[in-house]
Amino acid sequence: MSCGKDFVETLKKIGYPKADVLNGEDFDWLFETAEGESFLKWFCGTVNEQNVLSEEELEAFSILQKSGKPILEGAALDEALKTCKTSNLKIPTLDDKDLEKLEDEVRTLQKLKNLKIQRRNKCQLMASVTRHKSLRLNAKEEAATKKLKQSQGILNAMTTKIKNELQALTDGVAKLMVFFRPSNLGQGTNPPVFLSQISLEKYLSQEEQCTAALTLYTKKQFFQGIQEVFESSNEENFQLFDIQAPSIYDNQEILEERRLEMARLQLAYICAQHQLIHLKARNMSMKSSIKWAEENLHSFTSKVLGKDDLDAKISSLNIQILKLKEQITHIKAKVCLLW
Repeated sequence: MSCGKDFVETLKKIGYPKADVLNGEDFDWLFETAEGESFLKWFCGTVNEQNVLSEEELEAFSILQKSGKPILEGAALDEALKTCKTSNLKIPTLDDKDLEKLEDEVRTLQKLKNLKIQRRNKCQLMASVTRHKSLRLNAKEEAATKKLKQSQGILNAMTTKIKNELQALTDGVAKLMVFFRPSNLGQGTNPPVFLSQISLEKYLSQEEQCTAALTLYTKKQFFQGIQEVFESSNEENFQLFDIQAPSIYDNQEILEERRLEMARLQLAYICAQHQLIHLKARNMSMKSSIKWAEENLHSFTSKVLGKDDLDAKISSLNIQILKLKEQITHIKAKVCLLW
């Protein structure tokens, strides 16, 4: 209810003329000022039917004014009221039962007030706890959101990487399928789905070529009789090396001895290679000399030298060739022992 309606209701209570036709909203402007609002609220809450003078009281007051007797007002009226006996005042008296009822009602209202105060305090405490939990949950939510964004970034990077790797794998498989695709595959026939369905003749031919090239390279790097050495050797001379077995190289002394032994073998191998190259050069030189001697044999026969001298030189050259061949064979045997 608005303040203007309260004011109109109060006017109706005190019997103000034509108060029924008044509209309460038309008097709301009276409560806009602070002084008017305080007075009007006091008026609406205090004034009632008891504060209104009856017609008899009004007639008696008008007769008193006409009689010329003095009318007490202000402080004089207050002094006169103090001299009046309290018994003359019309104060309603209450019996004991009504008084007990009022006291019980007061106690009940006091208990209700205390209960509501406790509930209010409890609600305030719960609101404080809820506010604190809300702040903690907000902090956790922010941390979880930040962590979620980081995880999403990591997942996006991983997804991109996996996509790139899958694309590279797809391209590699496509290239592999093109490599193994039969050249005589018709348009109407479906290409093979699995690698096991593809012919491996081209691949096997390339494997044979690689094996032949590796064999040729091995023959160039090692001496020619290494295959016969392995074939003629006993299988007991060869042992399999287990990489999971405990290694003897854990001992530092044995490891140092093996390193020194390996260094000596490498040095011996280098020296043997040097000697082999030197002997090969001498062998090629002797072969060139023999070839030159055979080519110019007829020219030597026509010269002053006799047949006996020529035969002696040829025999001496043959002896030197035999010695060189023996030295080459001896060096090859040493190289075999080194390996």
